[in-house]
Amino acid sequence: MQNDEMVPAGYTTERVGFFTDAVFAIAMTLLVIDIPKPEEGTEFEVAEVGRAEAARNLLHFLYEQIPSFSAYLLAFYILWVVWRQHHQLLDRLVRMSPGLIRLHFPLLLLAGLLPYATTVYDHNTLNPAAAGLFTVAVATLLLLRSGVQRRALNDGLLRDDVDLDVYRRDARISWIVGWYFLATLLFCWFTPWLTFLWFGAPLLGGVLNRRAGLDSVRLGG
Repeated sequence: MQNDEMVPAGYTTERVGFFTDAVFAIAMTLLVIDIPKPEEGTEFEVAEVGRAEAARNLLHFLYEQIPSFSAYLLAFYILWVVWRQHHQLLDRLVRMSPGLIRLHFPLLLLAGLLPYATTVYDHNTLNPAAAGLFTVAVATLLLLRSGVQRRALNDGLLRDDVDLDVYRRDARISWIVGWYFLATLLFCWFTPWLTFLWFGAPLLGGVLNRRAGLDSVRLGG
């Protein structure tokens, strides 16, 4: 694909990038809205129960929200990673293709759904169905991200200066992480311990990327 090839109307990367940025930014912001907040009441008011008691009550309340904060952190990080990889992908493309544009519909649909799935899990952390919903939403989003990467390669949309070996390596790691997250669905009955497996997904991606980088250095030497 040549960089100076005429791009048909509706297939430039800029508008797709702008719209994707907006959807991800809104989704990442919505994640925090439904985290429970202290309600007005005497148990948190220093004038009513004293400074020490009010502090203990508030700390106890925040401690009870640890599952909510954990889900928020994980969902935010997942959206950040998918957005960041999408940003990098668009910088490597000459243009969009019909197939690639079609894949953005379910990708952005799942990105917009993730705050809802996170809220359902926040309010029902012991419910296996809530954990399953969150797992499926995140795993599908990750797999769609990998599908977008593959479609760009298959449609010949990458710039001439893109290292295809590195691109394919990164794409393989993306698939592995996505399938790993989906596999955690088998353990949804053991929620909330499932959270530890969920946080294993980004750790797995980091280990695989680091190992791939070290292997490349060895081969280069």
